[in-house]
Amino acid sequence: MPTTRTARLALICAIIYIAGMGISNLLIYRVLNVSYNDAGFVKTILPFVSLLALWALGSFLAMRKQLPAPEGPRRYPLFLIIFIPVVGMTLYYWATHGELTPAFATPLVATALIGFAEEMMFRRVLYVGLLQEPRGTQIRGALLGSAVVFSLLHSVNILAGLPFPNMLLQLVTTFIAGLFYALMYDYTKSIGLMITSHFLWDYLIFSGAVTKIPVFGGAITVLNVAELVIVVVLLMKKRKQEKLSSAQTA
Repeated sequence: MPTTRTARLALICAIIYIAGMGISNLLIYRVLNVSYNDAGFVKTILPFVSLLALWALGSFLAMRKQLPAPEGPRRYPLFLIIFIPVVGMTLYYWATHGELTPAFATPLVATALIGFAEEMMFRRVLYVGLLQEPRGTQIRGALLGSAVVFSLLHSVNILAGLPFPNMLLQLVTTFIAGLFYALMYDYTKSIGLMITSHFLWDYLIFSGAVTKIPVFGGAITVLNVAELVIVVVLLMKKRKQEKLSSAQTA
């Protein structure tokens, strides 16, 4: 449990966000009769994610003085390993399947809002909030804590009819993604890049691009593995830096 007031408030904001998503999924599934895997799910969830995006923005604005952005050099090479293929696939999909229709635009708007809301809440608010914990535990705790909570966010998809095995798989993949995005935010120092990357990744999935262009499915799997490798490399690097720092202060 966080010990500082800022970290506790950040965690509470994230829990309220998860509760809001859970209620949204329950209403969509039980009242509107639309399930997570239905083609109309993205359209139906649009007004709900709009409210959640406002909550994430409001949470950040209310706490912005207590949430200083990570400092240090901006680095990009490891981030670009994932980002460039995602951008390339998106541009190719737009070039080959793009059309000026509401059906095409709706997933674009919905995933842009999801990318903004989730990165602002779980990286800019929660991750940075957990970094305010006492020195010596904040980096490890912030990385793991924000990744676990981000993973738990996706457990509420079961309330929208997502099968239990699929939900368990999401918990694993989103935990890795949570570590990746937190590490990449620390690495690039750019929440804007995290929002864009998250948005385009979700867009490729929810727009149906990975089913309309089958090779995209394989590419997404490869990029998932690449994310895991990058996470392991950066965690090992941070562990080495911590040991070196401890030796120097001993």
